[in-house]
Amino acid sequence: MTVAACGGPPPVVAEAPREPDVRAVLPEGASLVVVARPRELFEAEPSARVLRSLLPDAQLESLRVQHGIDLRTIDRLAFATYDAGEALGSVVVLQGPFRAEVAVAEAAHRMLPRESLTDTPRPRAGGVLRGARMDVVALGAHTLLLVDGPPELTARVLRTVDGASPPAIAGPVQQVMARHGEPLVGIRPIPLELPASGPVALLLAEEESMLIAIAPSGTSAIHVTIDLTGEFPPGADANFRQLIVSLAQSTMGTALGLRGALGTLSVTATPTAVSLTADLDADELARGLGLLFRAEIADALGDPTLGDSPAPPQGTAN
Repeated sequence: MTVAACGGPPPVVAEAPREPDVRAVLPEGASLVVVARPRELFEAEPSARVLRSLLPDAQLESLRVQHGIDLRTIDRLAFATYDAGEALGSVVVLQGPFRAEVAVAEAAHRMLPRESLTDTPRPRAGGVLRGARMDVVALGAHTLLLVDGPPELTARVLRTVDGASPPAIAGPVQQVMARHGEPLVGIRPIPLELPASGPVALLLAEEESMLIAIAPSGTSAIHVTIDLTGEFPPGADANFRQLIVSLAQSTMGTALGLRGALGTLSVTATPTAVSLTADLDADELARGLGLLFRAEIADALGDPTLGDSPAPPQGTAN
């Protein structure tokens, strides 16, 4: 039992600094925004099978050893790309059970040339990493910022963190994303850049934004939702349904398991919004994505072994 000193005030207990909301770190002007809860996705068997087809456990462990960050334990992730204006590049924010300042120091050791490493309230390293200009900043004890792009893009992010610049997830984008609690949500808040000809371009001629939300469903499925906003003609639901059927019959659609998902396909449409949902078989999706994207992910992570033949859905190392 603790007794306070006679007549004295209770001791003041300092609160630990709060970690920033990763969604509020991304600056405005993004052409693509993704927010995710990786740990939750790895803990669910269907989504884990899909993720491990792209990043097998052996490579995830190698990345953990190199950088001190295990992607399987990341609580929250935010990602955005910027392809308009002068500061072009991408921004990633990671939050989880790691020491952000240690990750900054590890990155600094691998940067050649290294432009900056400062011991400040926000430890930061800047330089060239794997041939690209990058900044790595500790935004909190367990929050890490990675900016692939010029210093101007990093400055924009830090102004957003300080509240001096508006975030990407605000206004209509925030309203749309607030309706989705799935562990993986991505939105393109600007119109798709499609060729001017063809039935798909006509169908999406007045499309303004597209959101994709993904969540594990049961023990073997991935539930996918696609929400489109804009202006759509009468009968858009039938047109979109036919579009999905055509995609399912294509080589790529077959590889991703779209044919098997047609029985779960639901399409609803209004003059200003279209929503499509379906359940995809996790194993088929894992195999298809592994074939399509593993080499690109290997290049992005700087690990050529990731580009080898796809691993089985269970994540057995090659």
